[in-house]
Amino acid sequence: MNERRCGKCDGTMHEGFMIDRAHNSARVARWAEGAPEYWLLRVLRLRGRRQLPIRTFRCSKCGFLESYAAERSS
Repeated sequence: MNERRCGKCDGTMHEGFMIDRAHNSARVARWAEGAPEYWLLRVLRLRGRRQLPIRTFRCSKCGFLESYAAERSS
C-alpha cells in the first residue's frame, strides 16, 4: 500500500471520515451532485442526485484535511 503524504508539509496522511449528525443519528458525510435546491422550510432536495460518501485524510504533522468523493475506494 502506498503511504499518502501531505501536500502542505510532507507529513503522513491517515484515513478517516467526517460525521454528519442530524435527528439524533450519525452517519458518514456525503457529497451530492449539483447546486443545492430547497423545498419548503429549507429542506434540501436530494431525489435523483448522485451521492457519494466522503473519504477524508488528515495529516499527523500539521492537521491538514484532504477529502475525496470517489466512485470507489483507492
